[in-house]
Order: sequence, then C-alpha cells, then structure tokens
Amino acid sequence: MAFVTRVLHNNRPRSAVIFVLFFLLMEGGTVHAQTLQNLGNGICLDSSTGLMWQIGHGRRLDDHGKVEQYLTALDLGGYSDWRLPTILESKGLRLLIDIHGNGPCGIEKPMARYWMVDPKKGMVPVRLELESFCRGIYSLSAGKRGYVRAVRAATD
Repeated sequence: MAFVTRVLHNNRPRSAVIFVLFFLLMEGGTVHAQTLQNLGNGICLDSSTGLMWQIGHGRRLDDHGKVEQYLTALDLGGYSDWRLPTILESKGLRLLIDIHGNGPCGIEKPMARYWMVDPKKGMVPVRLELESFCRGIYSLSAGKRGYVRAVRAATD
C-alpha cells in the first residue's frame, strides 16, 4: 500500500494507479476484500452493499407478467420479498465476479441476459458486456428474453 501512496503523491497517471490496485487485487491484496458470502440456502450475500442475491435462476422469460409472477412466487431462504435488481446493482455484482471470480457463491451464468430495472425504461432483459475492465465499464445489450436473478436487501 505504501507503493500506491508513492504513485499517487508522485503525480503518476491514473492508469498506473489503476494497474497497481488491480495487481494488488489479483495478488490477494487488501485493497478490496472479498465481499461475496454463500449463505448455504441458495442465497449469496454481498456484505459491502447488504444485498442478498439469488444464486440460481429459473427459465428464460419473455414477458413482464411472467417475471412478476416468478418474483411473487419466489420463496428463497424463508424470504418472499424478492425483486429485480437495478442495472447499477447488477453492474456491482458483475464487477465483483469479474474481479474476484465466482468465488464461494457459484453464481450461475453471470454473463447471460437478465431482467433488470432501468430507471427510464422499467423492466428490461439486458446483458452486461464488459467494455473496460480497468474502469469497470459495461455496455448494455438489450433483448426480448432473459433470466431472473432476484435480489433483496438484507435486514438481519
């Protein structure tokens, strides 16, 4: 970490700092601790955001009504208040998986198209396609069908 401080104080380019942070992450550094935790009941907890993620997924769905039915019927880990994630929440999960690997949760098909909530368009099936790893930039590839990966806020 002292090296990162020297890089920052010596006015090195931002890309050099990003590379150093990436290197530390890949080498098990303490810059960003692993935050995904498998709760053992089909749920993955992201302790940095407090979000609980469904590990598995159902069939691909092509209709808003079917997506809402799936969420209403979902009773996972004794919780029934599951919802679709926002695109921002999904990007956060995907970035953790891209940086740390699928780790203890074993999230199924992280690169597939999933239903998410877009602030302007509402419910949309979208695939997050990595554009820039160092900057964590993803483009959105919309489609007509997608899986549901439900999320809820951890209250315990």
